[in-house]
Formats: sequence, structure tokens, C-alpha cells
Amino acid sequence: MTRGYVHLWRKTEDSAIFQNEGLFKVAVWCLWHASHKPMTFGVKTGRGISEVNLIPGQFVFGRHSAARALGMSPSTVWKRMLKLKNLGFLNIESDTHYSVITIVNWHTYQAETEKGDSEGDRQVTTKEHKQECKELKNKTYVTSFNDFWSTYPSRNGKKLGKGETFKKFCQLKEVDLPLIVQAARNYSTSEDVKNGIGIRDPKRFLKDNYWRDWIEPSEGESSSGSYITTVKRRMGLS
Repeated sequence: MTRGYVHLWRKTEDSAIFQNEGLFKVAVWCLWHASHKPMTFGVKTGRGISEVNLIPGQFVFGRHSAARALGMSPSTVWKRMLKLKNLGFLNIESDTHYSVITIVNWHTYQAETEKGDSEGDRQVTTKEHKQECKELKNKTYVTSFNDFWSTYPSRNGKKLGKGETFKKFCQLKEVDLPLIVQAARNYSTSEDVKNGIGIRDPKRFLKDNYWRDWIEPSEGESSSGSYITTVKRRMGLS
């Protein structure tokens, strides 16, 4: 694991997490293990090696390996993870072989601290300024993607390819991000989705600027003629 640092806010002292020594230990451990950039992680399963795409603030969790690292029993670790979930610190997406943990508001926790807290603070160099700009841009993309992902409709109760969709999302222009989120919102409330017709996977929604068709709410789709024409156009059949 690449060594680095994470930010730990002073206001954590006022939280319910800090009041429980074991819970605080697990929370800090989670911050240490969260990815700081998009990555693909190989997980050994019964089918061989499964590749898991992670976005910043996520990591693959196994209660037994976590128990060894934390010096706790697997059941205790899992109970504390569920407690952290109930407190809104993290989310858990479980699979048969592993779980993907997402730190809620990851970039809020890891935002740059204010410069100039003491006279000994050094001046920000050009290189550091560029790094801050890069981190600010990453924060903007992650925040917008989380809005997009939570808004986008599921197909058969599932949303597939989160990691691949995030990579595609990061290739789009920053100025378009609010429009993309709005397009996803319009799409999720459209007649297409309500009727279950041709619901696209999120990655395909972003492909070839298809999302631009949904920047404005569709009008007149309730009438059969205009609705069918619109559906055909959006499915590339006309």
C-alpha cells in the first residue's frame, strides 16, 4: 500500500465516533485504506480473480483481514462498520466474497487545510498551487459524479459499471458537469424510464454526448405519436 497521509479534522472530537475508542480506531483505519485516486483492485474469489473498479474514497473490505489488522474479532469489526454506516460516516456495498466501502464526503474530509495558521507556515510554491488546483478539480468531478450516480435510474434494480462510468465521467468537460447531472435528473423522471423502455447503463448515457438530449425536460411525450418518435430518436432508430 502506498504510504501518505490523510486529514483528520479537529471537529471529529465532538462526534459520536470519537467518544467510542474502538469505533474511532476503525474509522481512522478506514480513512487510511480508502483510495485517493481511481484504481482497479484485484480480489481473489471462488471464480478466480475479480477486478473491482474503485473511485476516490473507496476500498475493498474483508472482515477477517480487517480483524487481523485492527486486533479485533471479525464480528466486532463488522458491528463497528455497521455502526459507522448508521452514523453516516460510510456506505457498504456487499458482495458474496467482499464489500466495497465508500467514505461519505471523502473529499470534505481530505480537503486542503487553510494555510497561514502559524508564522512558521511556509509559502505556497507554484508546484503546490498546481497540486491544489488539481485536487480541487478532482473534488469537483467526484462530487458531481456522486450527484449523477445517485440521480441516475437503475435498470432491473441495478446500476452497473460504476468505476468505468466514473472514468468516462472524468473525460468530460468540467463546465458540462452541472448539465450532465441535470440531464440525468430529467432522464430519471422521463417517460422512457417510467415505461421501462431502453433504459441505458450510465456509461452509455454519457457516450457520444447522448446526455445532451436530456438537458431540457421533454415536452409532449405523453401523446403516443410524439413519444414514439422521441423514443426512436433517442435509441438511434430514426
